[in-house]
Amino acid sequence: EYMGEGRVSNMEFDQNLYSRQVGSLGVEAMGKLIKLRVFLHGLRGLGVEAAKNLILAGPKSVTLHDDELVTASDLSSNFYVTEADIGSRSRAAASVTQLKELNPYVHVDVATGEITTDLLKNFDVVVFTDNYNIAKLQEFNQFCRTQEKAIGFVLAGILGLYGFTFVDYGPGHTIFDATGEELKNSIVSSISNDEAGIVVVHGDKRHNFVEGDYVTFREVQGMTEINDKVMKVTKFISPFSFAVEDTRSFGAYTREGIVEQVKVPYQLPFNSLEHSLTRPYTKGKGEGLDTPDLEKWGRSDLLHVVYAGLVEFVRDHGRLPRLLNNEDADDLVARVKAVNDRNKSGNMEIEDVIRLDEIDEAVIRKIALYAQTQLTPHASFWGGIVAQEVVKFIGKFTPLRQWLHYDTLELLPEQQAVASAGDIPASRYHDLVAIFGPDFQQRLASQKVFLVGAGALGCEFIKMFALLGLATTENGRLIVTDDDNIEISNLNRQFLFRKENVGHSKAAVACSVGSRMNPQLRADALKTRVSPETEETFNDDFWESLSFVVNAVDNVQARLHVDARCVFYHKHLFESGTLGTKCNSQVVIPKETQSYGDSQDPPEESIPLCTLKNFPYQIEHTIQWARDYFEGIFGEGPNESNKFIANPQAYLTKLKKELRDKPAMVRARLDLILKLVTHFEVPSIENCIELARLVFQDIFGDQIASLLHNFPPDYRTESGAPFWSGPKRQPEAIEFNPEDPVHVDFIWSTANILAYAFRLPKLDDRERIKAVAAKVKVTPFQPKKVKISTDPNDRNEDAGGDEDEREIQILEQNLLSKKVDPSRSMNTFEFEKDDDSNYHIDFITACANLRARNYKIAEAPRLKVKLIAGKIIPALATTTAMVVGAVGFEILKLIGGKAHTVYRNSFMNLALPLWLFTEPLPPIQTKDKDYDPILMGPVKAIPPKWTTWDRILVKGPLTLQQLFDHFQNEYKVSISIVSCGRNLIFNRFSKDLSTAERVNTLVERLIENSTQKEIPKYKKYLEFEVSGDDVDGNECLLPSVKYLIVR
Repeated sequence: EYMGEGRVSNMEFDQNLYSRQVGSLGVEAMGKLIKLRVFLHGLRGLGVEAAKNLILAGPKSVTLHDDELVTASDLSSNFYVTEADIGSRSRAAASVTQLKELNPYVHVDVATGEITTDLLKNFDVVVFTDNYNIAKLQEFNQFCRTQEKAIGFVLAGILGLYGFTFVDYGPGHTIFDATGEELKNSIVSSISNDEAGIVVVHGDKRHNFVEGDYVTFREVQGMTEINDKVMKVTKFISPFSFAVEDTRSFGAYTREGIVEQVKVPYQLPFNSLEHSLTRPYTKGKGEGLDTPDLEKWGRSDLLHVVYAGLVEFVRDHGRLPRLLNNEDADDLVARVKAVNDRNKSGNMEIEDVIRLDEIDEAVIRKIALYAQTQLTPHASFWGGIVAQEVVKFIGKFTPLRQWLHYDTLELLPEQQAVASAGDIPASRYHDLVAIFGPDFQQRLASQKVFLVGAGALGCEFIKMFALLGLATTENGRLIVTDDDNIEISNLNRQFLFRKENVGHSKAAVACSVGSRMNPQLRADALKTRVSPETEETFNDDFWESLSFVVNAVDNVQARLHVDARCVFYHKHLFESGTLGTKCNSQVVIPKETQSYGDSQDPPEESIPLCTLKNFPYQIEHTIQWARDYFEGIFGEGPNESNKFIANPQAYLTKLKKELRDKPAMVRARLDLILKLVTHFEVPSIENCIELARLVFQDIFGDQIASLLHNFPPDYRTESGAPFWSGPKRQPEAIEFNPEDPVHVDFIWSTANILAYAFRLPKLDDRERIKAVAAKVKVTPFQPKKVKISTDPNDRNEDAGGDEDEREIQILEQNLLSKKVDPSRSMNTFEFEKDDDSNYHIDFITACANLRARNYKIAEAPRLKVKLIAGKIIPALATTTAMVVGAVGFEILKLIGGKAHTVYRNSFMNLALPLWLFTEPLPPIQTKDKDYDPILMGPVKAIPPKWTTWDRILVKGPLTLQQLFDHFQNEYKVSISIVSCGRNLIFNRFSKDLSTAERVNTLVERLIENSTQKEIPKYKKYLEFEVSGDDVDGNECLLPSVKYLIVR
């Protein structure tokens, strides 16, 4: 039975498979999700998309229901049915086998026959897609919401280019986390004793609390009554202060304290389907229905009334309006007007009823004419939304309240593309042709598209392209590149892959599966990273041959490079990205919009070095420290040791020369090598355990003791304030305890990683490890005065001196006395987060938590450590499917030749939920300036108002002088500097770079000479920068030069 709110399942789940999802949902929510039982009716495109996303998410079970036989039009949006299934198998039977393969932890089965309440009572959430029998739906909804524990009810449908979703989780649904955002915390500087207690936080960072948040306090001195008390933030005062409830009865604040946000569960009421059909507005939500595109203000209200009229149409006719049937369209228009008239004639004191002053008949007719069709982008978009709404039943995130209506009718051609339904041949492209016509489908089929990335986004795009029939003729081609191989953690959202594909090329497997979905798909898979280093593969001819480009990568550098290429070659780029429940998409249209590179996200906040090394106050600090320590001892250590073993004297000489100004770094490096080489001389598992114990003593004992020796507990700053206050937490050294599981975890993981480095078998006998570690003798701590930086802006890791020089000499002597066979070497390796057999995450977890104990910081579970140390980006299949659907809308606009004003960028957050579609911004213009603060004078933009899309086109071969003449004649600009990348080709102010010989040399030769590389034969263009002055002596800002090489 499904667990009640607030309880966490004891059932284990596969942390590798679900790691990216847990990064968004959290462990508690995942524990609830794996108990969830879901019923899903309807397996057209929308239903199969929702089922796919749900099964990937990992509930306990998903039961499918759809007895309708597969039709040719189903192949437009259901990616698991085939031509062989048409007329012979039900949609559910045809889809279930491949849906089962998505996740072995989810029980997937099929229910057949009539849906009854006796069937529905066995589930926690029921989903109805593409069902318009309003009487039955209202009956089922009423049954679900009146159970002792309400059964979640989700209704959704797609009617051509219009879709909707409705959610009802009963009269009192409990939410324990409305947003999914990380909990905020701050260090307290003061708390007043007032009716509204004023909390001031430390100035190192803003508190980010808002009115209505709940917070709790700990470690507060003086006002101890406030510790562990949950209080409401009653007022935001400033970025560094806020008010809470009454603190007058508490003692006076003296010092210290941490304030942390807490998420307090609350109940949210839902209305029934019957109520919401006529009164759709939800109290407490704000005004009206969600309007994803503000330029369609009021459209959601109209669409809701259209839905109300449509279910009456289905009630009376027993079917949807017929395809391209004007009689049925007229009927629906009349019904929608009648619904609106009833609403307007009803009790005007009821405010949550939609009463439209005007009815846009064209919208109603377009919905009616295409109501029987479904396209894969729309199925992807709505399937992501529906699946996430189901997951929200566990109490994580805010459910839809309660309707979402959205249409993309602007995709339709100006004139109806097909006269009647009888003119459409039965094929997998039936619905596409019905909406856009056969010429549109042929244009899609002949596109040459470059998809960069075959991960989560890439898999969704390949599926969408296959179903749309993109690149399915001799002239068409889909080129997919991804240099990664498939990993276990990919299987949770990269749905084209299966366990047997692990280790294989993502692009190759994805293209193969896409071709099975549509055998006509012409897809080429590459395993080449798109970068400046691979321009021989992705050369000028390649880029110029493309119809458009789709970015599906997860790193900024790759996105910027692809964006720059699209700008250079004037190619449409469709850009998208996800982060947990959040996603965005951007359309890059040549000459009309900003490019991806025109705007940048702010850089991530970095942790100050002194905080990491000596003054951590958050678990994130100790995890990063442990990650860095791993790289030092296990990444750098074996590598450097091998170099030393191969040639000891040469290594020492080179090291001291390279780091001659950083003696502390030399000392630390040699100390590490000495420890490793000493224990590697005669390697044994006992040696590994001994070294692990010595490392424990060093980092959790001696280093902390040294810090306290230099800054004793009563140490005060120059101003007389306590040194150990605010963000500086006074640490305590840890004594090794073989009975402490975390202590043993550290020794166990460290010893086993060392065993791998020393080419020894692993040891998992913890009792033996405890026994050996307990007997290791450690040298008592000897206090020394060392220089320790307390400046958060200090980036210098070295703080060496004469003491280091003396220690270096001793270390050198000890190292040179070691006798290790030069033919021997240690195993080297890199950090790998997703392999549980390598002990890497185990080490970082134990190391981070022991350092947290040093500083009295709350410890973290292994999974949280893995997410932070592995820099794992939270990811959900639902968000991915939705944003790819949104990009699909824009691709259809391109194929349809729509104006740039019709395109939309998107920002969406399924947790809140929020959908926002906006017109892309125009490109940034470079304009004249009366005064430029850098050049300290006026500057001219030549040509006027040029943008990042502009290039000055020049046809070679030209000497520099001929190039100068071209600029003088065409733009009245006198060139002063020419540069190509980092190479300066010409400088009027340099004798060496402005000689007559240089000026009369071909541009191509000068670039070859400066780069010391011959221009490759595959290159058609050179790109370089120029600057100069106009006739008035003003500095000129010019676009890059695009120089055509003529051979």
